[in-house]
Amino acid sequence: MKTIRINIDKWFDKQDKGWRALSLDRQRRYTLCLFLVYLLLTAVVILKVWYDTAKSDNRMVIEHIDNPVRKKESPASQLDTLSTKLKEKIYERK
Repeated sequence: MKTIRINIDKWFDKQDKGWRALSLDRQRRYTLCLFLVYLLLTAVVILKVWYDTAKSDNRMVIEHIDNPVRKKESPASQLDTLSTKLKEKIYERK
């Protein structure tokens, strides 16, 4: 665990040295670009949430909850005889 932390610290130190080696103008440009991307993603998420809430008919549908134990098997699982045999063998009473 300690070696992982040392490797991560070395990686962060390397990244920090690379960042400090950039000119201040270039650092400002990168920071501005990252902020604009963050702002764009935030706006997209807010618009998506606003669109979804405006589109909904504000009705809550209450349905019966099916018991997963008594759930009907799909036709594909009925064709899989190997898994059926293994299940029968596992749950077989002695």
